[in-house]
Amino acid sequence: MNLSYIICYLILPLLVAGLLGLFLGWLLFRGKKQDGDLSIEGEGALKAEADQLRAENQSLRGRIATSETDVSDLKSKLALAGAAAAAGGAVAASASNDDESYALEWRNRYLAARVKYLEGRLGDSAEPKKKAPAKKAPAKKKPALKATAKPKVLYTDGPTEGTPDDLKVIKGIGPKFEKDLNSKGIYYYRQIAAWKAADVKMVEGVIDSIPGRIKRDEWVKQAKGFATKGVAPKAKRKPGPKPGTKRGALTATGAPRKKPGPKPSSAKPKMSAAEAAFEKYYTNVKKYDPKAKRKSVENIVKYCGIALKSRDSSLVACSDEAELKRVADGFVTKKLGKTTGQMELVKDVCQEMKSDRFKSRVTFYYLAAKKARKMSIFA
Repeated sequence: MNLSYIICYLILPLLVAGLLGLFLGWLLFRGKKQDGDLSIEGEGALKAEADQLRAENQSLRGRIATSETDVSDLKSKLALAGAAAAAGGAVAASASNDDESYALEWRNRYLAARVKYLEGRLGDSAEPKKKAPAKKAPAKKKPALKATAKPKVLYTDGPTEGTPDDLKVIKGIGPKFEKDLNSKGIYYYRQIAAWKAADVKMVEGVIDSIPGRIKRDEWVKQAKGFATKGVAPKAKRKPGPKPGTKRGALTATGAPRKKPGPKPSSAKPKMSAAEAAFEKYYTNVKKYDPKAKRKSVENIVKYCGIALKSRDSSLVACSDEAELKRVADGFVTKKLGKTTGQMELVKDVCQEMKSDRFKSRVTFYYLAAKKARKMSIFA
């Protein structure tokens, strides 16, 4: 009894459970084959992933190679640009060096001439015994002066050719500029008349002038005229009043001076805003009909009335079909009395005013009435 009980309630259920577990395991793992520690399906997935990574690696290497090529091209272009910039800087430096050398040469010639002038003055005031050594000293410098003194007209040893010219008669030269020019050895018209473009630029620098002023005021041209004539024109002065009077009882011609009165006004009287607007309309109409009557244009302006108060309504837009239809129905049909061909008439006027971007409504109505032979309505 106990044995059968053990077999039925212990061994038999365990046996059935074991068989059921084997059956379920067979169902779950029957399609999978193990190869070592991985299944066949897992190995295939890993191979596919490895192939994909290899492809991405190759693609990245290609991009890197392309980027390196671009970088090398950019480096070569940068090197060329740097060489070009260096060449440009060299040219600019050479240009600035030329300007500096010209300035130094100009200054050197002026100083040499000034030294010569001062030595001459000292020699004139010294005793005769001391004149000989004073002359021998600059004798050594004569070759250097001959080599550097190219434009002699720009430099003098002081006012050696008589009284200096009055440089203030040249328009643009005042007392300050005259003093600056004299301090640089410029005393005569002939010196200014011989200036070239480079000399003008140099003088503007040394006298602290606004760049371009000498050319704008035509100093060189004026100086040439004065140097040719030899005498500068004197400024005309108005005759002053007699002593003891405010203005003088007589004019410059000796005639009795009249009492000042109001001058007759030659200016035209100012027009009102309405008159000015009408003149604008009338002038525009006369572009198309020079014989247009003023009265007809006035009547058209009155007919338009409030439509002319706004800029948009004072113009006719030929590109707007609705606008053309309003003109045809309102003005051409009702005012002019046409019953046929209204749109053709409106389009004909648009074609005639094609050159005007903004077509005045007054001119448009005038031409429409003229083409319809209805000008008598506005007479």
